[in-house]
Amino acid sequence: MKTSRSLLLALVLSGALTVTAACGDKKDNGGTAPAAGGSASAAASPQADARTELINAFNKLNTVTLAYTANTETGTVATTKLNGSSDPVKKAASGSMTISAQGTQITADLVVVGTDVYLKLSVPLPGIDPKKWLYIDGAKTSLSKLGLGSPDDPANVKGLADAIATVERDGPGGYKGTFDMTKRNLPEASTAMLQQMGDAAKSVPFEATVGADGYLTALTVKMPAAGQVPATTSTTTFSDFGKPVSISKPADADVQPAPAALLSQFA
Repeated sequence: MKTSRSLLLALVLSGALTVTAACGDKKDNGGTAPAAGGSASAAASPQADARTELINAFNKLNTVTLAYTANTETGTVATTKLNGSSDPVKKAASGSMTISAQGTQITADLVVVGTDVYLKLSVPLPGIDPKKWLYIDGAKTSLSKLGLGSPDDPANVKGLADAIATVERDGPGGYKGTFDMTKRNLPEASTAMLQQMGDAAKSVPFEATVGADGYLTALTVKMPAAGQVPATTSTTTFSDFGKPVSISKPADADVQPAPAALLSQFA
């Protein structure tokens, strides 16, 4: 029971950190994204133009199906790996998460269709059939605490446009700058962490790559330490833009209601 509780807390912490770091994960649709760090263009555009280009790249992620991966390292305390796919138009997303913390590893599978959330954990829970999906009413919880963004904003980038404090080009397809995370609409737990960062939360470094088709293909964000939470680096990539995605709810026979103890972790 103690082990299960610590693992669940690790899941919640990891999800909160992933969202706070705003790690998006998407890549280019079939093409190879131009590498960041190449030679600077002969005539660099003003920062305002770079900002517009990056905002447009963020927004394009919410218009097509895609695949994503996200890796988050919280100092030496925990690592999180998330991969999956999304269909923003149908408000559907799925993902598989692996969390390593305190010498323990957890895997979790997630399916979100509208406000219906289905979760399958690798850890045993009292009274729970480990072979079945746990159903969570997404209208009564926070998807961010599950490590996923809203189905119509799988990359959690809608709030990032307003959070761009500085940005400049960094070679072909590359951008670098800072986010003012205090300008984002974040869950209560994440807001509390930002407060502990102080002024550092207003200048969080990021690097981004935009593919030839204008989609954001990679985003790395380096969050400063917050209280007892070490500095966190999150890298997300996006790919397979517009390719067919199949995301469906599990069969009723394979689903059971999530227990109250678990729901309280995501309230």
